[in-house]
Amino acid sequence: MESDSLMALMNHFCEKLDGIRFMVDLKTNKKMCEDDEDEITCQEHIEDLAEEIDGLSGTLKDIKSALKYRQTKVNELKALTETIDVSCLQHMVDNLPTHLPKPVKPDPPQQNKCCEDEITAAPVRRTSSSEDKENNPKKRGPSRGRRPAKNVYIPTLVYITVEEFEGVPKYMKGRMNYSQVNTAIDELNKAFSEKYKVLGMKRTTLNDLNKKRYERYKEQESKDTKGEHFIVDGDIKEFTNFKMDSVGRSVLTILRHVGRIKEIRGGKLTRYACIEVY
Repeated sequence: MESDSLMALMNHFCEKLDGIRFMVDLKTNKKMCEDDEDEITCQEHIEDLAEEIDGLSGTLKDIKSALKYRQTKVNELKALTETIDVSCLQHMVDNLPTHLPKPVKPDPPQQNKCCEDEITAAPVRRTSSSEDKENNPKKRGPSRGRRPAKNVYIPTLVYITVEEFEGVPKYMKGRMNYSQVNTAIDELNKAFSEKYKVLGMKRTTLNDLNKKRYERYKEQESKDTKGEHFIVDGDIKEFTNFKMDSVGRSVLTILRHVGRIKEIRGGKLTRYACIEVY
């Protein structure tokens, strides 16, 4: 064997001697295992190790296969990104519409009525009057603090889309643009919100001003408004900056045309009812 130095030759022989010592140790352990019948032989150890190695090999093969699949998907995504015009995406980001639909809040989870029925159906053990006094403390009267507000439905007009606006006849729109219509919807929603907040409150908690409003809202209802949510000119004037001029009338005409509101007339009032859009 060629060697560059004496040190390299010595290292070579040391490695050989270490290998021989390891083989001698294996032979000695095998002899000891053969002498003791209760011990597992070295051959059985080797077979167990071989099974574990086979299992690891299968796992490694699956990992390589999954990695290859992921790499293929990455290459496909890279090819897809090369075909996308980034300037168009930047244009979309720079020109987001000012009026976007608000996210819908999920309904609160209802309590499990089965558990309540089990609690109410549980047997009650009768106790003596003395035990009642000890175990059941005297209940306090109802709190005079502010009670939590109940869930109140607030009708909301949905923004119109660009396609809907473009489908409106020219004589209705005039010089009005898309953003103006949705800005007007924001103002009308303020009137709906303020009105139905008052109607959702208990009459005992209302101040003098809201009591008058409550009574006025009830007087405005009729058989034609049953199940409808509406506002009138007075509500728009009181709660919003929406002006009932020629432009404002045009906005209401457009909203009727695209199916956001409808008019309910009667009793010298014009009611603007909200139409739900699903």
